[in-house]
Amino acid sequence: MSDGLDFTVQRPPAYGELTDVLPKLFWVRLPVPTAPNHVNCWLLDNGPGWTIVDTGLNTDDTFEMWDKLWRGLLRARPLQNLTFTHAHADHFGLAGFFVKETKCSVRMPLAEWLSGWKMWHEREEGPDEQFASFMKRNGASGDEAAVIMAAQRPSKFLGGRPPREFIRIRDGDVIAMGQREWQVITAGGHSAEHALFFCAGEKILIAGDQILSHMAPSVIAPAAQPEANPMQEYLDALFRLEALPADTLVLPSHGLPFRGLHQRLAQLREHHQARLDDVMSVASGKTNAFLVAQEIFPRALYANPRLAFGEALAHLNMLASMGRLARDVDGDSVISFAPA
Repeated sequence: MSDGLDFTVQRPPAYGELTDVLPKLFWVRLPVPTAPNHVNCWLLDNGPGWTIVDTGLNTDDTFEMWDKLWRGLLRARPLQNLTFTHAHADHFGLAGFFVKETKCSVRMPLAEWLSGWKMWHEREEGPDEQFASFMKRNGASGDEAAVIMAAQRPSKFLGGRPPREFIRIRDGDVIAMGQREWQVITAGGHSAEHALFFCAGEKILIAGDQILSHMAPSVIAPAAQPEANPMQEYLDALFRLEALPADTLVLPSHGLPFRGLHQRLAQLREHHQARLDDVMSVASGKTNAFLVAQEIFPRALYANPRLAFGEALAHLNMLASMGRLARDVDGDSVISFAPA
């Protein structure tokens, strides 16, 4: 899916190694014990101190790697600022710890900060009765929902308490990091208000999870918003990003840095169009998110039902918005779809 991209390196650096990307901009690759198996964080040299974009997951391995870096190469100057692309645990998990230890400031979009707090408050709950109801409304029988619920275990990789104070960034803002100016671009689809950072002067894009080099980011209709259309938000964001130069250096949160932005945007659009066609083939008659998840996301259905149901519903809602499917809600609030 990444054919034809111009990768700046052919192999990733070792976990925890500080790697030069450009002057004043460094890469740290950190392990993640679930797929994908790593996350990329970016360090920017401000002169008197440092900015870090994303922190990695709250695990002992990640903590030890940051501790080694801070006791070694980074100890001469303080951490001034944490800047976040979004609040998923593999990006935001150590935010509270860094703030407590270094007294640094935090920058992120409002919706991401709120999402971080929501996830922290729900960190030990796992799927609850509201989610069981969501599964049943989307086609699972009571017995099927019970089996899926019984298969779930509390996450072993919980983020710490989010920072209580932050600086809000919005789409179009210009911020300073690493002695460069960066335009904030916010996008929906993968998360509520995902932030990307574009340096126009040197054509560099810190892309977070919005544009990945070797995989497509998950696009999920959450249980809290069953009528949401995150796929449209995601595709709209890809269209907006086409305005950036084709030879922009893209720094993704998973995978390798590359050039070939417009080609990658086209590949991601093609991937999602193919997946929409796959879902449409399942929906030859009356269908629902559970049936689609069984057919297209079977491995995730029991391992990660929020992902399986959310991806299925995101595609179904998108097809309904396109007029290819008709959405129906019966008297028992059960949601189904059929060819329009």
